[in-house]
Amino acid sequence: MIQIYDSESKQIIEEKISKFLPLLKSKWNDIHSKANVFRYKILNLQERLLNEKYLLQLNPNRQSNRRHPEQINDICQPFDEKRFNFTKVSKEEIIFTFKENDEGDNHAVLVNISPISKYHSLLCTSINKCLPQVITKESLKLAIDLMLLTQDRTLRIGFNSLCAFASVNHLHYHLFIEEQSLYVENAYCKKIKGPLFKFDDSYPVPAFCFEVIQGSEKVDEIFILLDYLLKKSIAHNVMMTRGGAIEASGEVVRVLVWPRKSSMGAKQLVAFNVAVCELSGWFPIYDSEEYENLQEENLINELRKWKIDNFDELCEEMKLLY
Repeated sequence: MIQIYDSESKQIIEEKISKFLPLLKSKWNDIHSKANVFRYKILNLQERLLNEKYLLQLNPNRQSNRRHPEQINDICQPFDEKRFNFTKVSKEEIIFTFKENDEGDNHAVLVNISPISKYHSLLCTSINKCLPQVITKESLKLAIDLMLLTQDRTLRIGFNSLCAFASVNHLHYHLFIEEQSLYVENAYCKKIKGPLFKFDDSYPVPAFCFEVIQGSEKVDEIFILLDYLLKKSIAHNVMMTRGGAIEASGEVVRVLVWPRKSSMGAKQLVAFNVAVCELSGWFPIYDSEEYENLQEENLINELRKWKIDNFDELCEEMKLLY
């Protein structure tokens, strides 16, 4: 059950979750073509697949034509109503709002006015509660439900914590629609304990992995890890994507969690920043020369700079929680 509301008339325009993505695409295209909302237009991005592993896309406008990122100094930095937040966006940026039921919170889907790729949008859960950029169990459940119920391979949902290159301290997830497969979708995983897995050593940045299927959403289990990272002030990025099963059969939703070194302070806009897309093997590149010349070794070296030092110790601590 879902109630999708038109952003202008406030009337229900859809109640089928299967229409969520088609409606998002249609309205995103309308805003992109008719309104002067975007900082730049996304047309035909150049892209190349490096060694059948890393997806590079050239997006030079994103470096210079985006909102100035907020200064972030703490993974649990409180929400500040005086700073920019998503209740302050223009009405033209709102694709639609929706509720899960009559009594539910208002959630908003906004265009990202500085998009990484076509259809890049923001899912602002419980938008009017003005929560900081800290994953809640309720927002995690909503994101997982969307992944499972839309049943679309191209949908990915990403989250950057504070001090992990989040730009705005107001609770939001990134919605990506990307045709290309990502290497992490089928990367080999080893069991730690219970529902918790990790990438093997072949991937340059270690990550935790959960496999999720309908009827076994594992929201509580995933939140145990995220809550632990928050209490230990460990920055993290999360990607939800369809991928190969580890223990289940067929295709599953993989929920990938990267604990990582902090990016404390404002973003430094270079050839690319290592946030959730980059950790997933998807690199929006700002510089055309870098786009042409970057090699796998360069990407691996940059990824490893953000690798947390004590991941093995963290795995041992996780065994006590599962």
